[in-house]
Amino acid sequence: MNAPKVLDTALIGLRHPHVGRVDPAKPSFGYIHTFKQLDGVRVVAYCEDADPSLLQHVRAFDPDAHTYASVDDLIAREDFELACVVLPANQVPPTGIKLAQAGKHFFMEKQFARTAADLAALARAIQATGVKVLAGYPWRFHPAMRDLKALLDAGVLGTPVSIESRLITTQVRTGARDPKHFMYTSANEGGGILHMLGGHWLELMRALLGCEVTAVTGMTSRPIGQLEAPLEDLAVATLEYANGALGTIHAGYLHPRLGGGYDSGLIVRGLEGWAAWAPVGAPSLTVKSAVSHWSGAAERTFAYELQPMSVYGGHRWSFDFMQGFV
Repeated sequence: MNAPKVLDTALIGLRHPHVGRVDPAKPSFGYIHTFKQLDGVRVVAYCEDADPSLLQHVRAFDPDAHTYASVDDLIAREDFELACVVLPANQVPPTGIKLAQAGKHFFMEKQFARTAADLAALARAIQATGVKVLAGYPWRFHPAMRDLKALLDAGVLGTPVSIESRLITTQVRTGARDPKHFMYTSANEGGGILHMLGGHWLELMRALLGCEVTAVTGMTSRPIGQLEAPLEDLAVATLEYANGALGTIHAGYLHPRLGGGYDSGLIVRGLEGWAAWAPVGAPSLTVKSAVSHWSGAAERTFAYELQPMSVYGGHRWSFDFMQGFV
């Protein structure tokens, strides 16, 4: 019997907070720890082009792996099949294009580009080369959202007519989210809250409704004003979907430091019922339906045991999202 294939893998980018930290003085779990635990994956290299100290940390953490200070050197000198790309948004398209042209499959953490034009160029390279790419939007794979999608498809909520989402988190300002961090600059990120975090919610809404957005209206503002202009602190948008449903998203870097964390939620309404999930990521989903086969218990709460795991996202389901790609 042939041994299972193992994919030699390179991690590209070590300064993004989602990649994790292997510095013993400031450890945190992230994509490094995810990829080190994936079945069928062997991490053989790390690449970081801006902060050499991070390469020193991974050499101590993973002494058998090779380290590189540029993507060009990595591709030229290392034999690998899969990459984990965790970079500032403006660096993802050129890196992804190089990987695709070299025949390397890859995962890419959001955001995937600074502008739509940059993302389109990356998409063309992926389509032309046929490499497999996983985009870092995992929420549709949460157990609650898998169940909600199944309920929608089974008609438990009836014809979907509206979907609303909310994502409020801490302000970008001195003493909180650092305005100088690459996630909050025009040159690196290219957009504010809707671009940097709202994409998670927009992708989930599209996945649940199963159709494309056909029209959008929106407004943005800068009430805090420490984000680099013209990036927004606050965005509100209304969306029309191909099935006739309407959606809204309210996203903002609005919480003062004492607020902390996230205020988030998702509600889907149909002609026969509704479903509510708050906060996003919660271990329960509440559904109410008027369909006949729910008459004995019109309102139900689905509860989930979310197994903790030392990976990005902190739970087994987020690890399984990555394992399914491999």
